[in-house]
Amino acid sequence: MILEALTPIFAIILLGFLISRTPISSQEVWQGLERLTYYLFFPALLVSRLSQTNFEVNELLEIGYVLGFALFVFTILFIGPRKFIARNQGSLSSVYQGSIRFNTYIGLACVEALYGDNGLTLAALCLVVYIPLVNVLSVISISASGGGNRWVVVTGSVLTNPLVLACLIGMGLSFYNMEVPDLGWEIIEVLSRPALPLGLLAVGAGIHFVAFGDQTWQLVVALFCKLLAFPALVVVAKLLFKKAPS
Repeated sequence: MILEALTPIFAIILLGFLISRTPISSQEVWQGLERLTYYLFFPALLVSRLSQTNFEVNELLEIGYVLGFALFVFTILFIGPRKFIARNQGSLSSVYQGSIRFNTYIGLACVEALYGDNGLTLAALCLVVYIPLVNVLSVISISASGGGNRWVVVTGSVLTNPLVLACLIGMGLSFYNMEVPDLGWEIIEVLSRPALPLGLLAVGAGIHFVAFGDQTWQLVVALFCKLLAFPALVVVAKLLFKKAPS
């Protein structure tokens, strides 16, 4: 069941990888598609889904409790063995960010394939909480490695993040029952359709195989944290905050 649902997603990623290696494509084309998807198609998808669902502010707060608690505990646990993870602060920051960041296109595509529109809507609500939290923690890790002057830049990127803005717009339309002309809905719906396919193709096109060398250990740690440790903490947090939507 799960394999059957996820196979098309990874097939599209593989297709993007193969197409990007043919003479008919170029780096400029893929960069343009990725920009269009990030700034137009994907936000349209989030606005479309969130504006058509009913939710309460308490639901968003409860999601915030779960994700915030999981991120806080993970960060504390990550700091403990930091000397065994990386030799310098810069590498440690990279491993940390690699552990808590995820590819939005793949994540939402998998959620939609497994749980349908309801799952996609809940995932979008998680995005509006998770993206700011992760960016703030990333700023802290960058500052610790000597990049404190990036605070303003990263804070600005959070406030102008098209995915966060799209989530806020969609939630605002739903919460205040705002009327949108039928033509507007049709345009948003049409723009939302290519979001996931193009996003997955772009992910495949961006895959590059390199030799890791001395970074193999850091890669293993990041993968363990991203795929096992952090998800386990989210489950624990969910059990602690039982009112959070499932």
